[in-house]
Amino acid sequence: MTGFYGKTYRYKDKVIGVCETLNPDSYMIGHATKGGHKRVKNLPIFGSIEEAQNALDDYARAKGLLEASV
Repeated sequence: MTGFYGKTYRYKDKVIGVCETLNPDSYMIGHATKGGHKRVKNLPIFGSIEEAQNALDDYARAKGLLEASV
């Protein structure tokens, strides 16, 4: 299990997606690590999954990222 919600995208050599933070009421865009997830630093923390997914979709569109299947 990757722990991502919604669509994921290929970013460099990683797959990024919306995932939980340590705070149960916030979400981030990050990539999987051995111990959990690491946030994509140039993107903020979000209050909902939908808000984070919209931001990720916009970011992916702007960067020309391909959708990943995980």
